[in-house]
Formats: sequence, C-alpha cells, structure tokens
Amino acid sequence: MNAPTVTQRIRRLIFEHFDRHGVPPVVEQLMVEFSLARDDAAEILRELDAARHIALVRGTARILMAFPYSAIATPFRVTTKERTYFANCAWDAVAFHAMLDEADVTVDSACHHCAEPIHIEMRGGSASVVEPADAIVYLALKPTQWWEDIVTTCSNTMVFFSSEAHRDASDLCAPPEQAASLTPDQVHALSGPIYRTKFAVDYARPGKDELLAHFAALGLTGEYWKL
Repeated sequence: MNAPTVTQRIRRLIFEHFDRHGVPPVVEQLMVEFSLARDDAAEILRELDAARHIALVRGTARILMAFPYSAIATPFRVTTKERTYFANCAWDAVAFHAMLDEADVTVDSACHHCAEPIHIEMRGGSASVVEPADAIVYLALKPTQWWEDIVTTCSNTMVFFSSEAHRDASDLCAPPEQAASLTPDQVHALSGPIYRTKFAVDYARPGKDELLAHFAALGLTGEYWKL
C-alpha cells in the first residue's frame, strides 16, 4: 500500500479524536499536528466534507459531523464501555455497533412523535434489547435526497418512532415509496460496508454499485432504494 496522504491521515485522526474524547479536533490542532498553514488545513477539511466523510459548520472550518459522530448534543445518545457519544441520527446511533467491531453499544433516544424513551442494546451483531419492542428507525427522505442538505437530513428525517402507529401519526410520515421503516437489526446490517472500516487510514466510502448490491442482498429493493 502506498504511504497515506495527509488528507487520509487527517480523516483518520478526526475519527480517532472523536473516539477518544467525544468531540472533534479543531483546525488549530490539525495545523500543529501536520505542520500546515491554516488555509491548507481548512482546504483539506473542505475536501473531506465534499467527499462525505465529515460535515463542517457552514462557512467555517469547524467540524460538525464525522459520521456517525456529532459534535453537538442530539436526541441520539450512544454509550460504550469507555464513554458516551452523540450520534447525528437514529441510523448513525445504531451504526456505532458496526463501526466498533460489534462491541457492546447502548442507544438511548426518544420517539420523534411523542418523546417516549427508546432504549436499544446492541450485542454481538444484533439488538438484544429494544424498548419499546415495536420501535423503528424511520428514514423520511429517499437516499437520492440525503446529501442535498445532510445536516437537515440527519437532524430531522432519520429518527426513531416507538411504533408504526406513532410514525403514521407524525407530520414526518411520507408515502411508502418515499420513506423506509427499519428495525434496529436491519439498520445494523445496512451499516456494514459504510461504517465497518471507518478507522482504516485508507477507508473509502462504498460506490453506487456496491451499495445497490448491498441493498439487494438485504432485500431492500424497490423505488425507495434506487440511487
């Protein structure tokens, strides 16, 4: 393998920093760590943002998201043996289990409709506890729309509902061809190729064909899952 580029090393450092501290590094840390001028460090962060590894606070070089980590408080709290994190959305919360090699993960959130507490324990590749039992992850936008505004997508349209009835009662509810309702186990399986190797220095997001094949292997077909 070729020596990692500075961009690859910075991407990995961002994830390692989130993992250890629960918050992202600031651009000044990257400048010192990699002997970079501010403009050069900021440009690399913009490249990572454009490549969908992170999301910056608009108009700045401050890291808001490094999927699945959130730099700010959200309704999606994830607890491991070491610390507690905030995830960007319901999917990201469950995806911690895939990213952390299926280490034990506890997710605490709330129903988007009524705020009833939702508690999920991921153990050994599946959800060992789901409370309430009928809780679902709801994706209210189609995959082709997610990246039009990923901050809005994560914060407002990838959420938990305590049941399908509460989904249907919510203003967020969309026609079946425009949205998806998944169990925590389905979300974990869906997360695999996107999240599993996030800490590898040469990590690359899966391409369209790989994702479509993965969706199909999980039985996720139809209009909603087209890219």
